[in-house]
Amino acid sequence: MNRFNKIAKEWDAKPHRLLLAKNVYKAIKKEVELTKNMSVLDIGTGTGLLLLHFITEVKQITGIDNSQEMLDMLKEKAKKANVDNTDCILFDADTDQLNGKQYDLAVSSMTFHHLKNPEQFLNQVYNSLKPGGIVCIGDLETEDGSFHTDNAANDVKHFGFDKTVFNNWLQNANFKNTSVKTVFEIDRNDKKYPVFLAYGEKA
Repeated sequence: MNRFNKIAKEWDAKPHRLLLAKNVYKAIKKEVELTKNMSVLDIGTGTGLLLLHFITEVKQITGIDNSQEMLDMLKEKAKKANVDNTDCILFDADTDQLNGKQYDLAVSSMTFHHLKNPEQFLNQVYNSLKPGGIVCIGDLETEDGSFHTDNAANDVKHFGFDKTVFNNWLQNANFKNTSVKTVFEIDRNDKKYPVFLAYGEKA
């Protein structure tokens, strides 16, 4: 069973996860001028901790995730908040193809280190954007493997990423004006783990 299905109901109980999503959102806001006609794709949306920051800022937002239980939690939260501009799609970035819809902005928080081939998936992200569209990806910088506990190890495919390497991946996927920079740190396990925001534009 997908580990995230098992822990979906408890996911939002960890304060560091809420703080992390808030900080990624703030970092995105510094780079992107959000408008009411924007359509947004949230990759690895989970229970919507990042997505829900956008709901009053943009026209429509689609959350994709490989855990149905996580998506059900997001749908429940959206319903309680009387939100009608959110779509949820069950999607496995390692095996599935995006449906051809195009977005103004693609965002992600702490998902890419769970992907088998993040470099390859960036090509899909590029193709999912409208001309002039932007990608913003928040994730861990290279770490020693101590960020995740043992029970999470099975679905962690990368112990963070080297910023230069990730920037090269963006450029290889044809993104322009790319940057990958540290935006904050997570305090966990008596250590500090830097988090970057990767940015790119579709010409």
